[in-house]
Amino acid sequence: MEQFFQFFFVLLLASGVFVNATSKHDEHHRGLGAVIEADVNDPAIKAAADYVTSTANKNNCNGLCASLKRHGNLRLLEIVSAKTQVVAGTLYKMELLLADEKGQQVLFTCSVWSRPWKKGQNGGDDEINHITKFHYQYIDP
Repeated sequence: MEQFFQFFFVLLLASGVFVNATSKHDEHHRGLGAVIEADVNDPAIKAAADYVTSTANKNNCNGLCASLKRHGNLRLLEIVSAKTQVVAGTLYKMELLLADEKGQQVLFTCSVWSRPWKKGQNGGDDEINHITKFHYQYIDP
């Protein structure tokens, strides 16, 4: 019985050391599901922002951008902020500053769910990106 308690104590001590060591790990590796700040210059972030811009210009965002009023096409001015979350794919959470052809600026708060393995599945109908959240606010000049 004493050997059991010694073994249990050593196991408990070792698990505490492991937990302490992993909690001090680089903050960008917090684990699956953690929302982390992302570099706005990351090519994947830029691609997700371009997808949102293109989709909004086509008014093809599953009704989420149907009430968006604009003059001509929108162009991306700035990726204000970006975060990523590893889910079944990657969720890109972004704030984007755009402007239409008359200069009216609009701030998008949006999320894009990217699942690159879906490309070409189901007869090519599955898209690899999907806008899951879309809010906008006009910016007064």
